[in-house]
Amino acid sequence: MNSQYQEIKPLKEYVTVLENKDNQARGEQIITALTELGLEPTFQKCRWPRIRNIIVDFTPEPYAKRILFTAHYDVVKGSPGANDNASGVAALIGLCHELKHQKVPVKIVFFDREEAWLRTPLIRLGLLGSLFYVLKNDMQIVSAVYNLEFCGLGDCLGIWPIHSEQEELPALRRVKTAALRLGLPYQTANISWILLSSDHMSFRIKGVRNALTLSLLPKDQADVLEFSLSKLSFLKLLTGQRSTLPKPLDIIHSSEDTSDNINESALRLMLSLLLELIPSYDLSGYLSPSGKDGKI
Repeated sequence: MNSQYQEIKPLKEYVTVLENKDNQARGEQIITALTELGLEPTFQKCRWPRIRNIIVDFTPEPYAKRILFTAHYDVVKGSPGANDNASGVAALIGLCHELKHQKVPVKIVFFDREEAWLRTPLIRLGLLGSLFYVLKNDMQIVSAVYNLEFCGLGDCLGIWPIHSEQEELPALRRVKTAALRLGLPYQTANISWILLSSDHMSFRIKGVRNALTLSLLPKDQADVLEFSLSKLSFLKLLTGQRSTLPKPLDIIHSSEDTSDNINESALRLMLSLLLELIPSYDLSGYLSPSGKDGKI
């Protein structure tokens, strides 16, 4: 796949344009960025609850299997929302730039309304945009879903949530192979949905097992995350106690989640990973059993 990195504007600029804006304005900025790339997004809308998902489809055939790359663009009120999740949005806009002259089995979806509309000490309910998407679309043509969260800082790939019995998922094998090719260290984590969830969950509810979320962490913080999760218990959650998340996740949903805590190298690293993933799927969308590039 030909790289056009020299032509891409700094991805961090997309983060700074989005931060400190409300959901409606963030959506408009995404549409503007895509239009500037010469792309015409489509929309999936719902009046109540209000939802506007923004979609760019590079798939050559309407019924071909495809990979979904997704990220939510909405934000928690009172937070600038730089790493959560303007960083994921920026990486996907960069991917749109790289694919804009190609026909590949890829659909990119910017989800609305991921953040919780009901928040209690024990439970948080959100994911409205992705739930609406999976209810209205055919999941049989989805080979895999790679959802992005917290991509703005770090040099270690976090892949979650992965239970022990999910270690052989084709989507997981492929992202591990792509990371190895880039020399990118990775770590899987079994993060409880009660503690932290994202739009992969909607796809899993609808039966898409090959749906996972990708994040970046500083390598020295990956072990801290694993330790934090090991100390988690239902009793602690029931009493309102939550594990302290490692940097940079410790500032999500706060006023400190600003672009000052984002760097360009992390955003480019995530973009490189996504580009490395695409050739491991052939144009019919079926997974090649060897996990290598090419058709079956």
